[in-house]
Amino acid sequence: MIFNILKVYFPHSQLVLQDAEIKQRKSPPLQNWLLKLKDVAYDAEDVLDRIATFGLRRRADSERGVQHKLTSFLSGNNPLLFRLKMVNEVRNIKKKLDAIAQERLKFHLGEGVVENRFGETSESRETSSVVNESEIYGRNEGKKMIIGELVDGVHDQDHLSVYAIWGMGGLGKTTLAQIVYNDDRVKRHFDLQIWVCVSGDFSMKRLVKAIIESIDGDVCNITDLDPLQCRLQERLRGRRFLLVLDDVWNENPVAWDDLKEVLRCGSKGSVLLVTTRIEKVALDGKWICSLSRPK
Repeated sequence: MIFNILKVYFPHSQLVLQDAEIKQRKSPPLQNWLLKLKDVAYDAEDVLDRIATFGLRRRADSERGVQHKLTSFLSGNNPLLFRLKMVNEVRNIKKKLDAIAQERLKFHLGEGVVENRFGETSESRETSSVVNESEIYGRNEGKKMIIGELVDGVHDQDHLSVYAIWGMGGLGKTTLAQIVYNDDRVKRHFDLQIWVCVSGDFSMKRLVKAIIESIDGDVCNITDLDPLQCRLQERLRGRRFLLVLDDVWNENPVAWDDLKEVLRCGSKGSVLLVTTRIEKVALDGKWICSLSRPK
């Protein structure tokens, strides 16, 4: 939902946000801009949630009869007062987004990132499985939850289960995935662990090749997709693996289904763990760890 809100104000918002995530490490003003953008996006989602909740409450009132409707009208559930309040809040959010959209121009976001007709980008953020020890503080709850699902969950009868860590950029999705990936229980549980940073490039050929290279620790010189898929299945067959795909943006269900089909050759209990800021991607998983901004 948040991403859909941002699309209204930022054409090619996926590229803009990716570029901002890459550049903000070296630019405190850009870091501040990104924080303001996230705060307003969350405020917008809060308003939408309240509107949805009010609608459900009104529907329940109508089912209870006229007397209950009158009581609600005279109380804090007055629809006219609520509508006026929401209009004012939406106007305030729009003003903030207008200012943020204007401020974005001075950072030239998205100008150095070119999107081709396949939705792939020429510049992308890269991550690895190595965790920064200084960023571990405060992640214990999320870590225990995910590790419990991976190691003690009920997916052992499935050849591939998809799990997701979902949240806006900057909330620590990658760090949490790194912590889980490097945990001793996880290492003992899986026969094979693989880490691939996806970012903007969800090309099947590129992903399969990257997974093979992560397993082998060497360059793969195969160029055609079919032999690449055969090589990957040779590496995975009969092994319980954990594959982390970090920073996934792709929303194409066909591409997802194609990839999962190739991966369904490992031993039962194999897991695909995805980090993403796209709700649609996260909902494709059987279990989601949702990260939100600190209160």
